[in-house]
Amino acid sequence: MGRSALLGYCGLLLLISALSISAAEKKFVRIKKPFAPVYEFLDPTSKIIVQAKKGDHFELVYEGTSWFQVKVKEKVGWIERRAGIVVTSRGVSVFSIPLSTFVLFLLLLVATFGATSFLIYRQRTVEL
Repeated sequence: MGRSALLGYCGLLLLISALSISAAEKKFVRIKKPFAPVYEFLDPTSKIIVQAKKGDHFELVYEGTSWFQVKVKEKVGWIERRAGIVVTSRGVSVFSIPLSTFVLFLLLLVATFGATSFLIYRQRTVEL
């Protein structure tokens, strides 16, 4: 029972690690200017899809020398490069730590506590 439970915990941790890594592969553009128009085409005279504001995040599709192509809802639009920066996360964090890292840390902590408690319990039953 103890060995299979430990293997189960290890498998769960590996799965969560793999999911965290695959989720981190996406890149986003975080808007750093107070307002930044997202254009329909690579042309400042084209229709504005949405007016982005500071702190907004959009999934990065293509990174050019002067423009970012980003995903906006169901469409793709263009933002001037100077209006934002490329980041690897949408900014969801707990105490300035990415959420996936925080969840992984909690799972490791719980698994360590559980395994230690089990080993102490098993040792005490052997001594009795």
